[in-house]
Amino acid sequence: MNGKKNLILAVFCLLCASCLPVGAVSADGSPAQSEPALPAVQSHTGAAAQVAAAGEGEEADKKDKKKPISNGKVLTKEEIGAMDIAVPSVLHAGDFHVGGIHCGDSLRKVRSLYGSPTKYARSAHYTTMQYDGKDIAMRVRSRNDTADILKETGEEREGVRIGVESVFLTSGKDAVFGRGLRLKMPAEVLVRQMGIPSNVLRDADANIYYFVYENPARDSAMIFAVANRKIERVALMPPRPPYSRGEALPAQNKWSERDFTLMGFSLNQPFQANKYNMWNNLVKRDSNNFWLYGDYGVEVDRRNMVQKVFLLTNNAYTSRGATLGYHVSTVLSLYGRPDRVEVGPEAEKSVDAYYYDSPFQKGVSLVFVVNHASRYVEDVLLISAPIQNLQDPMARYGLQS
Repeated sequence: MNGKKNLILAVFCLLCASCLPVGAVSADGSPAQSEPALPAVQSHTGAAAQVAAAGEGEEADKKDKKKPISNGKVLTKEEIGAMDIAVPSVLHAGDFHVGGIHCGDSLRKVRSLYGSPTKYARSAHYTTMQYDGKDIAMRVRSRNDTADILKETGEEREGVRIGVESVFLTSGKDAVFGRGLRLKMPAEVLVRQMGIPSNVLRDADANIYYFVYENPARDSAMIFAVANRKIERVALMPPRPPYSRGEALPAQNKWSERDFTLMGFSLNQPFQANKYNMWNNLVKRDSNNFWLYGDYGVEVDRRNMVQKVFLLTNNAYTSRGATLGYHVSTVLSLYGRPDRVEVGPEAEKSVDAYYYDSPFQKGVSLVFVVNHASRYVEDVLLISAPIQNLQDPMARYGLQS
């Protein structure tokens, strides 16, 4: 994926009028000015109308617009309806465990599974057991027993739940958690096993993603820390902000506005250059700017409004945990039936496009570009204008000559 990012950046610089590195200044010595950017989505979308020279009116823009070129076949609604799409099975209480430990379990059970802890600490309300060994690094926190009246749920408070409250696993190749998962497994295996995350958060500084799954009973949650496309850590704990959003759990073809953002950006919104990350390169193309970050890019128009977002590597994810390199069946299981599908011709390097249209913003779509032969995702884009030529990688970005 780094090779792809470098190639894209090289092509951007060759095709565009100027390219400013991080920290570049304009001719008058002032910091280079930025224009709006979109959420990181692997995007190769483009609209010819958006590359009209700055200063030209909307009429001139309209004249420059070209109708999208169709190189293949657009599936009918009946054909899309007949697609075989896996439906993630519902998560159950038994799926929410780390190394066989569930919320509410006794410390006796923990000892029976892992023996005596390396460290042991007890306060008035909690007991903590730390396991630091060659084969495992894990911390277990348990709520001590208390008066019966405090265990009862009242009108204004939840009753105290005694037993294990949280488990944090940071190493242990043989420890199994969730639905047959282990540390270092790929993120794609995580979402195929656990289904649609209830939330995906990002630590922008560390570039770590947190895939959150809540128990349907809303009394426990599992949080998977994903870095370099693999599960690095896992935690079991009660749901709480910022991990829990207090919203209905996501489902196929059930949308929230967040589903049509990428890397935290929405389309047709004002752009702020360093809102989440420091930009690496600024490429000027006619009246638009392309802001390139490590793992994603944003196209901004002359009004400083975000028009497109695209992923550059598979170290960036959509709000449902999808990224480059996933099999199309994984994307379909996360998002459900697409609104539109354009199938490319039977040719080498041909691609298909799966469109999910936003019900919240007219003309906005989340697009997964899939290799026609291998069925793996090559691009993810959040777009506000039609892709002019799906089969031309530069046209997907809006950089066709």
